[in-house]
Amino acid sequence: MSDALKKAAIVGVYQSKQARQLNRTDVDLYLEVVKGALDDAGLSIKDVDGVVGANPNPLLTEGEGRNIPGSVFAEYFGTHVRYAGQALTATQAGAMGMLHAMEAVCTGRAHTVLVTMVSARSNYGVPGGDSGQRVSGDQWLSPFGLPRVAYYGLFARRHMHEYGTTSAQLARVAVIARKHALLNPAAIMHSRGPITVEDVLNSRMIYDPLHLFDCCPTNQGAAAVVVTTTERARSLKHRPVHVLGFAESYQAVDVFHLPTITAFDGDGGQSGREAFAMAGVTRSDIDVAQISDHFTINPIIELEDLGFCKKGEGGPFVESGAVELGGKMPINTNGGYLSHSHAGGPGIFDIIELVCQLRGEAGARQVPNARIGLHHGVGATFISAQTAILARE
Repeated sequence: MSDALKKAAIVGVYQSKQARQLNRTDVDLYLEVVKGALDDAGLSIKDVDGVVGANPNPLLTEGEGRNIPGSVFAEYFGTHVRYAGQALTATQAGAMGMLHAMEAVCTGRAHTVLVTMVSARSNYGVPGGDSGQRVSGDQWLSPFGLPRVAYYGLFARRHMHEYGTTSAQLARVAVIARKHALLNPAAIMHSRGPITVEDVLNSRMIYDPLHLFDCCPTNQGAAAVVVTTTERARSLKHRPVHVLGFAESYQAVDVFHLPTITAFDGDGGQSGREAFAMAGVTRSDIDVAQISDHFTINPIIELEDLGFCKKGEGGPFVESGAVELGGKMPINTNGGYLSHSHAGGPGIFDIIELVCQLRGEAGARQVPNARIGLHHGVGATFISAQTAILARE
């Protein structure tokens, strides 16, 4: 852990109810999670002098207020903000926003930063993604695009071709996610019951080789995280959680320009390698991890990128039980995107779950004596990735 990172800590987390349809506005959800996260931290609005996140009022699309979340926050709550930022990494914007908040606090640009994610829409065209993703670099493909699931289907099929990964191994990812969600009352699939590998394989095909249960649902919900100085954190309600190390990785804008479609994180897992080096820990030190699982192929490839298994061995690694509760390194203990929530930028839920695990507040899904946790997320269909390693004080 670098000396700079020691200056900041995560002190508050909160998420709203997650559901396919909440019948609430973005502003309504925003107000709830702001208050909830600050209450969890034992802080007030007047303590906040920095915000990271999208404009809390999506209807404000004209004039000077457009895309200036700091000013909107200040007006809503009658306070002054001296730092505002946004993390433009698609589904990982909340997780990366937390890292930007850490940097702001560590450098003294703000003392207490609130990171928010709000999504009151879930009207995507296909399970697991929007219906018309465009690619940026080709004038012939951009007007048509592909469903997001189609890209991941291509990546999964290529991984199968190169390494012998099976549909049953993909299905095992979904089975584990559902198993963990049954222990999490906040998960959208909590009351839906367990699923088996056969259930996944017998669900309808969405885009070969991905079946319906290989794809995360989309839903509505919101969440917030509070970051403040370590000095202030030690006088608050909860044991502080620190970021030991983090890194980002960007490869291309267009998936058709990626050097490979069987890795998400650059040559040799760039962000993972750099985050571990900054944190000064090894893979065997990780007690629990949250790995983005938009589709079942994701954790298989991401675990390989991170070095928890060799390239091509992600399928057998998952199949071995190592990533289940009770295994060597449980992943997605809240149910992941597949069974907990894929509202808006769901990376923020990964951070919240790790904080709960490191505080020892995860209830029936608690990993015993969890001390160090890892988040790895992929955003915007393979074109960005980031790793963060968190630890309790």
